[in-house]
Amino acid sequence: MNVEDARTIALERFAGDEYDHFDKPAYRIAPKKIVGKPGRTFMTLWLDEGYAVLMLDVERQTMLLAAHPVQFRPHPSKWGAKGATIAELQGLSVKLFTEALAMAVEYARR
Repeated sequence: MNVEDARTIALERFAGDEYDHFDKPAYRIAPKKIVGKPGRTFMTLWLDEGYAVLMLDVERQTMLLAAHPVQFRPHPSKWGAKGATIAELQGLSVKLFTEALAMAVEYARR
């Protein structure tokens, strides 16, 4: 996996809306209403670092960290304590990334 693969999956499989978030590409779900405020963010890509930050709930974050401690870790900020999870793209399978991203999209839709 690499950042281009992650971008393609977010845009094509999950119909993410790409936007700039503090100079990083970020992806959010569609707004609930046509004229409504933008949907919630489910992922940001850290291009130079080669990882994605997935917005999960704490329960799903805990599950991923326990099952895949090499591929996932909490973001080292207050957001990490709330579920923001770093996905190390190098060495991560497309299948596992897609499953984790699906969790983030589901969480964003709540």
